[in-house]
Amino acid sequence: MSQVVQLSDYRETHLEESEFVCSDSRVPIEFALGYDNRDECIAKIAEYGVRSIQIRMINEEPAALFYLMSVKDAIWLNKKILEQEELDDEEIAQRIDLIQMLENINLPMMDSMWESFTRQGNH
Repeated sequence: MSQVVQLSDYRETHLEESEFVCSDSRVPIEFALGYDNRDECIAKIAEYGVRSIQIRMINEEPAALFYLMSVKDAIWLNKKILEQEELDDEEIAQRIDLIQMLENINLPMMDSMWESFTRQGNH
């Protein structure tokens, strides 16, 4: 199963659009933002105007879903959080480390990994 959720359908766009297209590799939103709570991730994604996330079902566990976002959007979003939010020194350091990890991610390997254990299409 592969489904794209258009967050713009649920709220007004008031911040600038992401300068990136979502044609690069994807990462789980929890990893992309450094939060372990999916609802917190979705709220932050919507707050900053990221336009889409992709939902994929794990092959072996049809009830288990991954919420994925573009690596480029994840980098853009983390930079916006650094620019616009009041963060303490530890949070700033963690956000910078996260951006560096995302910038150095092996995109073909990530794509291959998602393809190997997630289902695409309308299954």
